[in-house]
Amino acid sequence: MFVRVMALQGFNPIQSVQCVPVRTTGSLLHEDAIFGREKEIDELVGQLLYKSDKCLSNAYQSVVHTIVGVGGIGKTTLAQLIYNDERILDSFDVRMWVSVSNNFDKIRITKEIISYPTDSENAELTNFNFSKLQDELRWRLRSKRFLLVLDDVWYDEKYGEHINKQMWMEIMAPIKERFTRPGSMTGSMILVTTRTELVAKMLDSRSLFILEGLGRDDSWLLFRRCAFGSRKPEGYPELKQLGYQIVQKLKGSPLALKVVGGHLNGKYSDAEWEDVLQRDVLNPNDILTILYLSYESLPEHLQQCFAYCSLFPKGYRIDSKRLIWMWIAQGLVHLEGNNSRNLEDIGRGYFNDLLARSFFQVLRCGDQTYYVMHDLNGLALHVSNGECFRVDHGSVGEFPHYIRHLSVSAERLGDLVNYDGLRRLRTFMILNDSWFCSKVCLSHDILNKLKSVRVLDVSGCCFGRFPEAVNDLMHLRYLAIRRTYYPLPTTISRLNHLQSLFVLYHSCYSARISCSNKWKQLKYLRREVNTTGGHFSLPESIRRLINLVHVDVEKAYTLMLSGVYQLPCIEGSGEFLVDKKEQSLVQLRDLNKIRGELSVRFLENVKNREEAAKSHLDLKEHISKLELEWGSCDGAHDMDKGFEVLDVLKPHRNLDDLTISGYPGVKSPSWLESDWLRRLKLICLRDCNRWEVLPPLGDLPLLGTLEVRRMEELKALSQEFFGHAGFPSLERLLLERLPKLEWCLVDNDKVLQNLRHLSVAGCPRLRSYRTHPRTLRHIAVLDKEKIHFKLQIDSFELSRSFCRLVSSSFHVLRSHHLESIEDMEIYVNCLVHMPMIVFHNMKSLKKLKIFGIDEQNTCSVITTLLGENGCPVLPLSLKCLALEKCYLQPSSFSKLLNNLSSLETIRLSKCGSLEIPSLPVSLHLLRMLKRLAIYFCDWISSFEGSEALLSLEEMKIGYCYDLEYVPYLDEMPCLQKLHLSACPQVMRLSKAGHQTALKELVVRSCDGLSSLRQLCDLVSLVKLTITDCSDLLWLPDMDGFYSLRVLSINQCPRLRSLPRSGLPVSLETFFLSRCHQALEEQFQRKEGPDWNKFAALPGCKWIDSRW
Repeated sequence: MFVRVMALQGFNPIQSVQCVPVRTTGSLLHEDAIFGREKEIDELVGQLLYKSDKCLSNAYQSVVHTIVGVGGIGKTTLAQLIYNDERILDSFDVRMWVSVSNNFDKIRITKEIISYPTDSENAELTNFNFSKLQDELRWRLRSKRFLLVLDDVWYDEKYGEHINKQMWMEIMAPIKERFTRPGSMTGSMILVTTRTELVAKMLDSRSLFILEGLGRDDSWLLFRRCAFGSRKPEGYPELKQLGYQIVQKLKGSPLALKVVGGHLNGKYSDAEWEDVLQRDVLNPNDILTILYLSYESLPEHLQQCFAYCSLFPKGYRIDSKRLIWMWIAQGLVHLEGNNSRNLEDIGRGYFNDLLARSFFQVLRCGDQTYYVMHDLNGLALHVSNGECFRVDHGSVGEFPHYIRHLSVSAERLGDLVNYDGLRRLRTFMILNDSWFCSKVCLSHDILNKLKSVRVLDVSGCCFGRFPEAVNDLMHLRYLAIRRTYYPLPTTISRLNHLQSLFVLYHSCYSARISCSNKWKQLKYLRREVNTTGGHFSLPESIRRLINLVHVDVEKAYTLMLSGVYQLPCIEGSGEFLVDKKEQSLVQLRDLNKIRGELSVRFLENVKNREEAAKSHLDLKEHISKLELEWGSCDGAHDMDKGFEVLDVLKPHRNLDDLTISGYPGVKSPSWLESDWLRRLKLICLRDCNRWEVLPPLGDLPLLGTLEVRRMEELKALSQEFFGHAGFPSLERLLLERLPKLEWCLVDNDKVLQNLRHLSVAGCPRLRSYRTHPRTLRHIAVLDKEKIHFKLQIDSFELSRSFCRLVSSSFHVLRSHHLESIEDMEIYVNCLVHMPMIVFHNMKSLKKLKIFGIDEQNTCSVITTLLGENGCPVLPLSLKCLALEKCYLQPSSFSKLLNNLSSLETIRLSKCGSLEIPSLPVSLHLLRMLKRLAIYFCDWISSFEGSEALLSLEEMKIGYCYDLEYVPYLDEMPCLQKLHLSACPQVMRLSKAGHQTALKELVVRSCDGLSSLRQLCDLVSLVKLTITDCSDLLWLPDMDGFYSLRVLSINQCPRLRSLPRSGLPVSLETFFLSRCHQALEEQFQRKEGPDWNKFAALPGCKWIDSRW
């Protein structure tokens, strides 16, 4: 019998979020509730997304924004909220979070930055020096728009301003280069948090944001949550008044509010609250004193547990289960009289008590929950009375002789070789300060001295073979290691007192099964190949460890724990593989302490109903996720036996997630027909090809997600399926590859009242629905499964909605409530009738994109949008229209545009024309248009009505090979950005008078341009780029270019000279390369009339962009 014991894949739970041992933070939000900060978030997100035009003058300076505030004021939390904001997610290719703290290490910081844009590549940087790391970083950031957050940056007073700045400029050199190189991706940003304004100055920050405390109302809400919990303050009027006064004294400091509120939680005596109010500790700038007040009130057993946590550096992700077992190993958790609870449950109570008092903060990573000690670590170290000690990056000096618990970073292990105090240690932990393997091994000299150790955590080390010396540690109760290449030694059975064993992910040894095909993988699962050597396994002798009650091993490692090892008390999450010969399902009978996930596979090998019943799944009360899977099944016998087996595999009633895969039966099990699993939150049914009618899942009160995939015989979602309740909590419904499925009319109008996400794929018989809830936020209907697009949905405003579908499924929308849909994408795959009433109902539509999968049929779609008699059916609310790979009739398209006077953005890409020759594109009524982008539209030769473009701010035209001219710049008085690329028929760019708004002009691959002299008096132009214009002879006179700061000229081989009147005095950066040899030679020799024009500008920097 096999059991796979699982934990989080690829993660060390007690490891820093960003691998800094002093104070480490992470991009994931710790808080489960945030009060206030909406204004601050909007302001800072606005600064990051909508940079001012000053960016172009000093690209590097413009991208650094700094948040400054005192300790505990919420800088990191604010940065996390910004980092995870939907607007930020949609705007940057890569987001990077590095926690800096007061331990400056340029190699470590550079590695952390590199670790983000690796695109899942396994970057092995252990042996890279700083120069190679910078080269790697430069390469990783190529052509990417990124956001880099540098959290908790310190100013080292002992160095002074010049050296501090020099150290940071070394790190920033590759990043700075990305901003100044021609053609690099613009719009990248850096966000810094710090306690001092000197850091902002040091990093040449463009903006300084001083973070103040929370407002009065938000401060009260936070304090109320921590102090009163679920109780209402109105029931305690005296405490409420005292609480108001306490909040006023704390001046909006979130950390102080949480700690003091947590300290008062559960205390309902006026005297206790009065005592806190009158004490001289409520100074929000003296956080340590406030924290000590809360610590003093803890009972002794919690004080000891809290002090033990000082071994973890600030911000480390702590797995509460591992911490609790450490407490147990040290004897800090005590049985309580005749209480039937076991030690782990009691320890969990200790942890929850500390959590309720805000000594830990919640950190959620997907479906995993961890905890951090934020700004409390110093207090824990202080109250440990010297028994706990950490060895970080700084100088160690002398070790106190009374240390009993020691944690050390892997790189400082060498400092301990001559430390005699190792013999007295009760705890020894090695922490890795990096995402990458430390490549550090624990020497036998150190291990041989750990004679008294009870907790040994060497997860920060790299082992190929586990040291035999560990097995001589006779007092060991807790052991945590990274996975080794070879199995643990059989002599591990000498660890008679071992209670808990944790085996963590190790990047050096891949956990994944390497099989060239499914058959090899099946052989591996059935033990027909060797599971040692390259795979992790436990020795048979582990069965002698009678005190071992908790084993937690990384998810991808298969371990043979039951049957052979006879360890029914093992706790973990596992995978059980049924075998016809050796591994009967009966062997699951005594494994009732498995926790987390249980997967039971190859159920087709179960002999009969009696064997299945003896597994006693209903007694495995600690399982939260259960998967039941059949392999290949054929014939009526398998169908009948499958039902008998599933019918007796009844889980315990508190199950959260259930997956049934490959079930060969026709009927539903009785326990799904009833309300036995009332606590279920997720059900996934897949590959059950004979299952015809689903049970009344709609009566499950907590079911939030339902996935039904690849069930060939499923015919209807009927009244029976919806039950009496109609899915009261369902938010996500996914239906995939159900070829016979049809909707049936349901009598209950209140079905699916909370549905927010509907996804349908490969369900050709689904037709119009009777009704759909107004809560629906997005619909994805894809008949072709090969189509995969990123959804962009505002997850914070329920009034906004997104809809994406292919045209062959357009009938799905007929009965939907579409009033709130703002963003819609249509992928045209065939010729279908599109009912106009659908668009009449979309009164809030702001963005519409039409993409031609089958381009020939897109013309009918555009015609439908135009409506009868040329009256468009699209609402006036429409602001953005995007057409890609569509066939257009320019005459009809012009009518459509002129009837959409509210449009602010138009984007055409790869659109062809059915009319030859084509008429000009009419822009007569687009007075609100701000952005116009046209790419790969050969049929466009000209525009008319451009004088109406009074609001146009941005025009980008590229690869329009028949375009003959661009409108006069004077006709677009608000135009700020003009990009013209690969338009070889354009002969001129001109203006008649002053154009005062244009700030950026880019001309690329326009071979018809020979002169730009007609461009003059561009008084606001900041950046001018001219690239690959083979016939260009003359640049514009720049007398009136008063604001020009960046000038880039590249690959213009006929350009012999600079403007006759010279270069503007405002110019700061001049790129020049691959022009006429005569001009190039002047700049190489640094002499000549054109060189002199440049040399006359002492503040200007010349860059040969070939290098």
